[in-house]
Amino acid sequence: MRPFRLSLPIVFRLVAVGLVVLILVAASLHLRHVPHDVGVPDLGPPGSRDRLATGLARCQALGMKADGDPACAAIWAENRKRFFAPDAAR
Repeated sequence: MRPFRLSLPIVFRLVAVGLVVLILVAASLHLRHVPHDVGVPDLGPPGSRDRLATGLARCQALGMKADGDPACAAIWAENRKRFFAPDAAR
C-alpha cells in the first residue's frame, strides 16, 4: 500500500481554508464584544424639544402663509441654530 502524500495544491487549499476559518472566528469574537446599545444623544430639555416640534408642525401646516409669520421665523431660526451648532444646545 502506498502512503498518502500531500501535493502542493492540496496544501495551499488547506492553508486557505484555515485562514478563512481563522478570519471568521476573529470577526465573530470581535462582533461579540461590540456594544449594541448605542444611546440616543441628548438633545436638550424635553420641554424645548416639544415646543420646537410643535412650532415646526404648526408652521408646516400653515404652508406658504408661514413665510410672513414672525413666530415661524423665530422657530426656524431656533431650529437652524440647533441644527448647525448641536453642541451649543447641550
